[in-house]
Amino acid sequence: MATAAFGQKEARRKKWITGVVIGALAVTIVAVGVAYWVGVAQKEKPLPVSTSVPANVHQQLSGYTVTRSDGGRQIFTVHAARTVAFKEGGTTVLEDVMVEVFGKAGNRHDVLRTQRCDYNPGSGDLFSSGRVEIELNAARDTSPSKPFRGRKTVHLETSKVAFRNAGSTVVSDAPLRFTIGPASGTARGMTYGTREGWLQLESDVVLELQPQGAGRSSLPIRLRAQRLRYDKSAAQIALGGPLEIAQGARRVLAEEGTVHLDSQNRITHVDLTGGVKGSDLADGRSVGIQAKSAEGDFDPATRELTHLLARVGVEGFSKDKDRNARFKAQQLELDFTGEHPKPARGVFSGNVELTSEPVASSAGVPRQSVGIEKKSLSASAIEFSFRPQGLSVQEAHTVGPGKLVVVPPDPKVGARVVTAGQLLMGFDAKSQLESLRGLAPTRVIFEPPTDAAPGSVAQESSADRLDAAFDTATQTLKDVRQSGNFEFQDGERRARSAEAHYTASTDGLALTGHPQVWDSRSRVKCEEVNIDLRAHSAEGHGGVQATQLQAPSPAKADAEASPIHILADRMAAKQGSQTTHYEGHVRAWQGLNVVEAPALDVYRAERRVSGGSPVLTSHSQPAQLALGPGTAPASAASPQSARPVTVRADRLAYLDEGRSASYRGSVRLQTESTTLEADRMDVYFSSTESAESAEIERAVAEGHVKVTQPGRHATGEHGEYFAGPGEIVLTGGPPVLDDAEKGSTTGQRLTFFIHDDRLLVDGGKQLPAVSKHRVAP
Repeated sequence: MATAAFGQKEARRKKWITGVVIGALAVTIVAVGVAYWVGVAQKEKPLPVSTSVPANVHQQLSGYTVTRSDGGRQIFTVHAARTVAFKEGGTTVLEDVMVEVFGKAGNRHDVLRTQRCDYNPGSGDLFSSGRVEIELNAARDTSPSKPFRGRKTVHLETSKVAFRNAGSTVVSDAPLRFTIGPASGTARGMTYGTREGWLQLESDVVLELQPQGAGRSSLPIRLRAQRLRYDKSAAQIALGGPLEIAQGARRVLAEEGTVHLDSQNRITHVDLTGGVKGSDLADGRSVGIQAKSAEGDFDPATRELTHLLARVGVEGFSKDKDRNARFKAQQLELDFTGEHPKPARGVFSGNVELTSEPVASSAGVPRQSVGIEKKSLSASAIEFSFRPQGLSVQEAHTVGPGKLVVVPPDPKVGARVVTAGQLLMGFDAKSQLESLRGLAPTRVIFEPPTDAAPGSVAQESSADRLDAAFDTATQTLKDVRQSGNFEFQDGERRARSAEAHYTASTDGLALTGHPQVWDSRSRVKCEEVNIDLRAHSAEGHGGVQATQLQAPSPAKADAEASPIHILADRMAAKQGSQTTHYEGHVRAWQGLNVVEAPALDVYRAERRVSGGSPVLTSHSQPAQLALGPGTAPASAASPQSARPVTVRADRLAYLDEGRSASYRGSVRLQTESTTLEADRMDVYFSSTESAESAEIERAVAEGHVKVTQPGRHATGEHGEYFAGPGEIVLTGGPPVLDDAEKGSTTGQRLTFFIHDDRLLVDGGKQLPAVSKHRVAP
């Protein structure tokens, strides 16, 4: 899935969001605000105000000092070692100049130094064309070891500086250099409001900070901006873009940025707006994130990032040699904890989509040899949490319904689409997806492969709960378990059970807990059903109970086919062939016709049944037409008049079309006290509207035909049995009848009746009838 987009592959690597957004953005903004802008360790106190400010400026050739005040408070004082000349218009040229600025509230001490400047006592303006040094938060004495009120001194060096008394501003359009503790930088042009205490660097701002620490975090951080403005009254620093923050291979870009401060000038909040982008490249792995805007909250006391928010069009990626992960959302939030900020929890929201797929080879073909699946997770929102060290994702869940699409590396297997009322995910120590749980309602769609035949349809399952496991080494789906009201559909075929287990390696689905499989013309119940999704086949095991409807006869398309009921130990069916195979103690019946065999095959489309090794069938036959001379026939409508017939053989093939059954191998037909045996036998049934009322009409036996009755038996090569009159006709061989009491009889054709001892013998010219009688001694 797209977990690599927000988690590290190895615990030794820093979290990439932390590295890009925190390491580059937050640390750099802190660096910008350190010292004069955001470096106050405690709330400042105003300086004592002089109670006696000279009414007139004292001036002399050997030195020059002037003080300006506002409401009895010192605003600034100009010191000069000597006066060089007085120019026309009252301008004084001063040398070795120091200007001390105390601010409107008298709570600052900033110092401006230059070798030579022009000063206008009337307007209070001052201009220096040469080198100028400015110290913000300067020490009260000349010792650099005593900073003013605990604030870090800001050193600026520039030229062409003009101090305009009317606006209380210091202005320069020349290049400048500045240092703020461990940070240093350059810019072009500046405007400094001495009264309100705001400072603006006009263009080409570059700031570099050397952080404390080791490894990648010790690399210098560089900030570039078009302009920078600190406004004390608004308690913020504004950065005009294009804005770039870089640390080694890390980059953050934005159009504008704003740093918000508290009453003690400590950083509390940072805003970046306009095409915010972050990127990082380390250890052969590149990551990136972009959004319309990003903002962060900071702990003023520790200056550590506590909360990060990216908004509108949030996108990110993570790419290494094997995997490419991406995410999209309208918003991303992260909370951080610890002495050094580490992500604790977060949430993606607004049309969230996380994807993970194998990296394409140089030829543009995905590297399927490594067995990496393509995964895509989508939801309205996804919440996730990190392990205590903040280096890897531990858990994640969708807020409301979620959808996971898994595309296996094997092109012969289609995509797996998992949806649920809520998806809950667990990850290993490397942020690799380890488990997936779905809450009701859950659904899995098994899409056909890309090379599937036209017209192939998706297979679909649903249940109350879903649990999936992934191989963390290859990040491939291992299995899926669904439980509670499980249902499955494969085209016309449907299934239901208490539980189901899908195994990705075999693409098989095992149903347990009273499973049932059915379609429009069949239904199966058993202890367990195994479905091969790739072959569209199913197997049932244990206590198989099946009901099948034969396809209606074309001649009687409107007639309702009689169902076939089957019991067996096992069954196997393939959807395309419409063939079902049953094994183990098979017993099938259709109406009064029963088949028992070790194995039985039902060909639904052909309306045919075959079985064997060995097979036993039981049928009914019509009542006898007459019991003998002078005896009235029985009523065919009487239930008591029907007589059973059993047939045993090695093999059976029953064809509904034509109402016939073909028996082969050691065939033995048994009716009442008569047995008809042969090598093969075809049995024909009456043509009725329903198989339930079909009865045997006749049977044709071939090969080593033998008829056995009490006290007599007959043999021949061909025999016909007529069920109605109970008549057997033997021919070929020639036929011979042996009677224990009456002797033997042979002829061209022997006809005898199974209900009495009548015998008709037909002879011919070449084979006259012959009877041999036994004579009692």
